[in-house]
Amino acid sequence: MSEKTIHIVDLDVPYPPTYGAAIDMYCRIKSLHQLGVKIILHCFEYGRGESKRLNKYCEQVYYYPRKSIWQFPFTREPHIVFSRRNELLFDRLFADGFPVLLEGVHTCSVLMDKRYKQKKFYVRMHNVEHEYYGYLAKATLYGLKRYYYWSESKRLKVFEKNLNRAQCLFSVSERDHATLSAHFPRVEYLPPFINSDEIDCKPGMGRNVLYHGNLHVEENLQAAKFLIKEVFPGLGIRLLIAGTGAGALDEATNEPNIIFIDSPTASHLKELIQNAHINALPTFQPTGIKHKLINSLFGGRHCVVNPQMVEGNGLAQYCHVAKDASEMRQMIQDLFTKDFTQEEIDRRKATLQPIYSNINNAKKLVEVIYGNTQNL
Repeated sequence: MSEKTIHIVDLDVPYPPTYGAAIDMYCRIKSLHQLGVKIILHCFEYGRGESKRLNKYCEQVYYYPRKSIWQFPFTREPHIVFSRRNELLFDRLFADGFPVLLEGVHTCSVLMDKRYKQKKFYVRMHNVEHEYYGYLAKATLYGLKRYYYWSESKRLKVFEKNLNRAQCLFSVSERDHATLSAHFPRVEYLPPFINSDEIDCKPGMGRNVLYHGNLHVEENLQAAKFLIKEVFPGLGIRLLIAGTGAGALDEATNEPNIIFIDSPTASHLKELIQNAHINALPTFQPTGIKHKLINSLFGGRHCVVNPQMVEGNGLAQYCHVAKDASEMRQMIQDLFTKDFTQEEIDRRKATLQPIYSNINNAKKLVEVIYGNTQNL
């Protein structure tokens, strides 16, 4: 293999890229391959299946089962970490001298192996995970699930001290960068890799308002219910809610102007984003980076958000920010009479495209790990 060969350990099978972390991981693999980096991919499979597409970009692809929480209900390690502990994976990583990119704290159990000093490890942080799980606990009403999120947050905060054993952490947002830099010696800001890093918005008027997200995730479910119950009743404007699990919400909602689209394909979702007049994207967790917002800015028209959606990511200037449900209602009504202009599209092209260029960000990753990138 070439001198630029890397092990990548993915927390899930990254293809198909149908949710934020999978998009980030899959597009990073594609971009590194485009730069000539040889990739030995390791990923945990727990429902998405093996993917032949990954063989196109990787020299080798290994799959590992993820353990169930019921196999170790009383472990002190975080569930997301211990469930991905695998001795065969460790042995494969330590069998050569290639560096290792660990995707998320989820894959960092190897940092506790006594051989860790033999390798150079780099960690792509997908969140400040103990904060993320703390917000999930606050957003969850059910007792057992709430307790799980709370205890996972506590365990993650203790475990994250092991990240000091990595050469560098790559933060996914400016907010996370500031948080991590206060505790770890080397942190580099690396924006998320995205499905399309070219602005492809349509000027003019769209037909509806869109919210999209995986409705099996507590954070997204909370945001969808906020729109359904507090923003859109009596508004007289059609809202589409698209994503995995949308069908369950459909059964519990009687609003005639709210339409649910369960599990749209990637191409269908892109079409929905492009054709909407407004992408309404509230969140109640100011953690990590929201791929749905970046996708909407790169492919959609007006974006209406709340302050938490744009906290610490530099994207507020491209959005209409509403502080509460009443303000969001009024903002949506006002925007539904206004064209989305070519000037706004040109502004996004000039300022957003350079930041989220997959190739530029892959070069930065390679430079941190290998040094000079002039020959790439």
